[in-house]
Amino acid sequence: MEQPHNIDAGTDIPEAPQNIDSELPAMSVVLPADKPETIRGVLNRLQKQTMAGQLEILLATPYASAFDELLPALTEFHSVSVVELRDLNSLGEARSVAIKAALAPCVFLGETHSFASVPEWAERLIARHREGWAVIVPGFRNANPAHLLSWAGFLLDYGGWLEDQPAGEIDYWPLNNSCCDRAAILESADDLTHALSYGDQLILAMRESGHKVYFEPKAALSHLNISRWKEWLDENWIGGHLVARYRSRDWSLARRWVYVCAAPAIAVVLLGRIWRPSWQAVRRLDLPIAIMPTLLLGAIAKALGELVGYTHFGTDEASERRMTEYELHKVKYT
Repeated sequence: MEQPHNIDAGTDIPEAPQNIDSELPAMSVVLPADKPETIRGVLNRLQKQTMAGQLEILLATPYASAFDELLPALTEFHSVSVVELRDLNSLGEARSVAIKAALAPCVFLGETHSFASVPEWAERLIARHREGWAVIVPGFRNANPAHLLSWAGFLLDYGGWLEDQPAGEIDYWPLNNSCCDRAAILESADDLTHALSYGDQLILAMRESGHKVYFEPKAALSHLNISRWKEWLDENWIGGHLVARYRSRDWSLARRWVYVCAAPAIAVVLLGRIWRPSWQAVRRLDLPIAIMPTLLLGAIAKALGELVGYTHFGTDEASERRMTEYELHKVKYT
């Protein structure tokens, strides 16, 4: 394995950094993190991958020294790098800096609460990328299935990509936990930080550029979900709020008000994407029927967040910090 090294986000980062090895990694896994404990479970699963030796691990953090003892033990991987950030308030900036530093032709936008479910997870994503797909979406499992709120949140976020859905080309994909062609991301986004934050800016830009997306359910990924009422509602509201703010950053006032007036339809659109697979999951897994009205409640919370977001200009650092807290430490709220 290449020796761990640090990349300072305050310096200019080359678009195609050179590796001391002649063979580049097959996939780079981007992991924003604040301390080793938040990513230890993710790394344990990655170490067991059949292609662990072809994975580059990129830890994006402002606390590089906190990982000094962890990094030398990660010998299973092709290489491990720490991308040093000013702070972790913006996950979009963390991902942007890490992707620019990545060595592999494809990057996986990982999270502290998403875990490879099968040893062939990376192998299957890489195989599809080598076939020419620009984005490969894994099949999702619920990592804490004993809670109703966990199921409702999981289905709201990933109900369209459950592991029992058929493989094949799809139009829409989740920004988090997808494997993306690095060159396609860089060419599709003028403002990479903005595109990798919240909303569907990158998704739409890559679609307009003609890039194709493949759903690979056999590359199963387990996702941990909030299961406490207060934080569950708050996460859904903030999620909608931040999506609207980032999506409408360059919109005219008139266009914003069109979306404000159409706000009641937002919940319908959200539910329309996931209602059928969610209902199938409820029947197949014998889940409580109460999940369905809970899905509606979550969609309403997201829609209200979007409505408020479309009426405001600029960024909302307080909301970003709260969402970053949920993203990094989701296990605290389960």
